[in-house]
Amino acid sequence: MNVTAMLKWAGCIVAAAGLSACASASAPQIAPQRLASVESDAEPKEPADPHEKFNRSVFESNQDFNHKILYPAAKTYNENIPEEVRDRVTAFATNLSEPMVFANNVLQFRPAAAATTLGRFALNSTLGLGGLFDVAATQGMAHQSGDFGQTMYVWGYRESAYLMLPVLGPTNVRDAIGTTVEFAAGIPAATLIPTQAATLASHVNIAGSVASPLSNLSRAEDMQTLEESSIDFYSMLRSVSEQKRQAELQEALDTSILTANPPPPDPGPVEPVMELVSSPMMLRKRQMTDVPKISGGTVMVVGPPTPVETR
Repeated sequence: MNVTAMLKWAGCIVAAAGLSACASASAPQIAPQRLASVESDAEPKEPADPHEKFNRSVFESNQDFNHKILYPAAKTYNENIPEEVRDRVTAFATNLSEPMVFANNVLQFRPAAAATTLGRFALNSTLGLGGLFDVAATQGMAHQSGDFGQTMYVWGYRESAYLMLPVLGPTNVRDAIGTTVEFAAGIPAATLIPTQAATLASHVNIAGSVASPLSNLSRAEDMQTLEESSIDFYSMLRSVSEQKRQAELQEALDTSILTANPPPPDPGPVEPVMELVSSPMMLRKRQMTDVPKISGGTVMVVGPPTPVETR
């Protein structure tokens, strides 16, 4: 690859990062297949939505933003930026979020998730050329969930009312607080690492949260497809967002030392209930003269008797 080609490729990445930083979404990353699976569930649990009137008002404003800005930007982005470059932008943004994910994994007492996240960041930052390539995923190290809203859930802040935020979209009160904390924590990093500023602008540095805008504009067209296939997009979005978030929260509970259930005892342990002892004659026929004494165990002589030599 000559110098000119490398500069063009780098220019594409910069342009793509700029587009990602200029747009956000009012919905989580959801594929059309996910919608089908959710709608097929029998009576899914609806999240508490005591402020539905206010939330729907904000939702309508977000939809206006999506139709006027997000969806056109996504179409332009997908049609003009090569898919390979879009993948590199996504991988780079994900790698920038790993330190915050690691910090929350530690606060949640999830050692396995923390070790995986630390390994991913080290591997992708080096062999992955600063995070442009997700080398860790090819080694079986999947991206972990971890944000401060999830941390507060593990600490005991469980029930929280549904909330629709302007531009950012569906979340709840607990996760909105977590978003604010992580945004404030990320500001110093943005001054030290210029590229972090774009990450803060594009997805507020809240990896894994349902309040996170799309970090990849290529997913916005999927969101538009979901909207067009839904009768009540607000209700569908609320249900899917809650189920996606609950899966992340339950994963944290199941893997945290603070909340994980201990493994159940073996339901059918094999214990000796009787002791079989051969008669002296049987032992003599088997030519066994030295039989160890076993206390509390089972002694069994297996096989046909060895013929005694006749003289």
